[in-house]
Amino acid sequence: MEWVILFVMSWIIFFVFIDFRQLKRNIWGGILAAVLQLVTDTQAINQGLYTVNEPVISIMGSSLFFTAGPVFTVGTLFSQLHPKKRWLRIVNIFAISALFFLQEILLILSGNLAYTNWHFTSSLFINVCVMIVLSWFSIVVLDKKEDVAR
Repeated sequence: MEWVILFVMSWIIFFVFIDFRQLKRNIWGGILAAVLQLVTDTQAINQGLYTVNEPVISIMGSSLFFTAGPVFTVGTLFSQLHPKKRWLRIVNIFAISALFFLQEILLILSGNLAYTNWHFTSSLFINVCVMIVLSWFSIVVLDKKEDVAR
């Protein structure tokens, strides 16, 4: 049930903040985030590093509600709201990584996620790396470069 609540909350936040005029461009950030999450989680689950409990609808060992909820929506919003200033990009990467980490802790406390051979620092590292990739994608592929005028 927690997966469904997380999904619904993510989509409510998405509809509050999304700019539909930019959706065609920024949706690719959400798709990339979903692909990265599925690849990472599938490998970690297959290696026995952690398990997803009661996923409601399983997709490659993960919860479809997680992939289509917070991962996709945050990836899309991350691309839309990508800062122009370099120092804000760094702050953004760490802030979103911390929020995903907090969400993970809540999923562990609720029993929907269980570490078997994994540690919180591993998750923080993976979260930061994924946000760096999404930031690069927004800059290079979606062409959200820094303003030249300072």
